[in-house]
Amino acid sequence: MMKTTYAALFLISTSITGSIAQSSPDTCLTVTTVDNFNLTQYASAPWFVQQQAVNTYTPLDLNRCVTAQYSLKEHSNFWGYTIDVFNYGVKSDGGQSTGGDLCADYNKDIPSQLKVAPCFLPKIFAGPYWIVAYQEETDNNDGYALVSGGQPRNLVPNESTCGENGTAACCKTGDGVNNSGLWILTRQPTPSNDILQEVRTIAQQKGFSTSVLFDVDHTNCTDIPGINDNTRTRFLRQQQ
Repeated sequence: MMKTTYAALFLISTSITGSIAQSSPDTCLTVTTVDNFNLTQYASAPWFVQQQAVNTYTPLDLNRCVTAQYSLKEHSNFWGYTIDVFNYGVKSDGGQSTGGDLCADYNKDIPSQLKVAPCFLPKIFAGPYWIVAYQEETDNNDGYALVSGGQPRNLVPNESTCGENGTAACCKTGDGVNNSGLWILTRQPTPSNDILQEVRTIAQQKGFSTSVLFDVDHTNCTDIPGINDNTRTRFLRQQQ
């Protein structure tokens, strides 16, 4: 029942979003993703979501202990997905958790542009999940990633402080299922404000409005589940 309902929501939202969004692809800056992207390294450790934009999967009340974990499949599934994905969420008020199995795949020529969908749907219905900026954690550097639900196409009114010179229009993705979402991820659950500001600056230089982002609280977030044989990969997981 949950999968049937999800599939209906997925298809309806995709159709509606495409018909009513005020799209301005010629005005929004064209977003590029990470070159020479190492997906295996990216998936090697958990990511902690520090800020995110509202979409179907990330409403405002899912704002605590959000993590992202990935694992590459040994063998692709029936539809050709090569990455398993698992969603888990608990509302900040302690409400009912939400979750679901997701899968991902990517073009081997551009591995930083993933496509994600429920595992039971063909890849034609998968939505973009782009790694726009990425730095792996080392002894001298904090690990971070800026992830977008594809190319932003919607102008944000009265915002023209984006681009390298700070004079370009700022844009956002949608807020439905596909072509939606913006995330700032870090390797550490409580990074410095400096690293968050660094990634926000990168987002603005790329043409993203950062006004759409809301904070995620990682205070007292313990016992975050890890990857095991039954749930091989997590995509976005929220736990109170």
